[in-house]
Amino acid sequence: MLEQELHKGEFNSRVDRHHSFGEGNIGKTVFSWLMKDARFDGIPMILETVNPDIWKDEIAWLKSEQQSS
Repeated sequence: MLEQELHKGEFNSRVDRHHSFGEGNIGKTVFSWLMKDARFDGIPMILETVNPDIWKDEIAWLKSEQQSS
């Protein structure tokens, strides 16, 4: 299983606070690479972001990245 999180805190801050795509410290590019990398095909993923109002859009974006590879 792969857990995808967009962190608010700085690296190694020991703070587990999540953010939405484009607002965290990791950035969308890393998630784009993950979705396009065939080595992750078939591995269940958990997405931890903060705003349930846009979860559908965030998941749609991830799927579109996978399909654009």
